[in-house]
Amino acid sequence: MKKHFKKIPFLLLILLQASFLLAILLEKFNIIPILVFVVSISILMFIAYTKVPMHDNKHLKQDFFAVLFVMLGATVTHYLNVHAALGPVIAAGAVGTAASFVPLLNKKGRLLQEVPAAAYCGAFVGMSSQNVAGNFLFILFASFVAGMLLVFSKNIFHGFGGKLGTVAFGGVALTYLLIFIFLK
Repeated sequence: MKKHFKKIPFLLLILLQASFLLAILLEKFNIIPILVFVVSISILMFIAYTKVPMHDNKHLKQDFFAVLFVMLGATVTHYLNVHAALGPVIAAGAVGTAASFVPLLNKKGRLLQEVPAAAYCGAFVGMSSQNVAGNFLFILFASFVAGMLLVFSKNIFHGFGGKLGTVAFGGVALTYLLIFIFLK
């Protein structure tokens, strides 16, 4: 049972990526080059997923501080993006750059080593359009969801590019879906 429970975050990431590709496919189904591209990417993803190494790290209490770092990165990015009018790219870049220096405060502190990746994942959440994420409450909840996804997926796709963006997309998409289901 425990072995199957460990595969849930991996399956959740697969479902998030598959839903993104399906959305593209449904929107542009009649355009043959896009259809070929999405099918090709899907086949390559399937091949990659069969070869992804699974690391067996335990979740420590301090890993859940990553959730707070994601939330902090998201709210600061959202503030810089919307209220300071810096735009999403500059805001995320500023947060990511600032977060990259945090581990230098204590090079031996394991907790501070988690800050850059978690804050940058939050920066991706904070870059969300105001049409989707219109207020801080949405950003807080979406970044909490993304933070939880980040913690539970820490043992998969370790060292692969795109994980932070996928996790952030998952947090925003799940939050939007929950709001759509329960409030509309």
